[in-house]
Amino acid sequence: MDSTLIEHHHEWHAGDLGCGELVLGVRKRLRAHPGQVLKLTAFDKAAAIDLQAFCNMTRDELLAIDANSKTFWLRGREK
Repeated sequence: MDSTLIEHHHEWHAGDLGCGELVLGVRKRLRAHPGQVLKLTAFDKAAAIDLQAFCNMTRDELLAIDANSKTFWLRGREK
């Protein structure tokens, strides 16, 4: 999927936040808007691994990753 074509509803620039703070911030935003897409920018080197593990546990979706811009698109599961 071409990540430039992913329509998103919300954006969050998490900067250098690491695992715990990053995942908690993502969780808060996805729960506030179930079924909607969050475009996330995160510079932490382990963000892709952390977000995939988070989505596996919560049944949210990691739709795409743009490694060059360190951008991720996630969809929160419906309630």
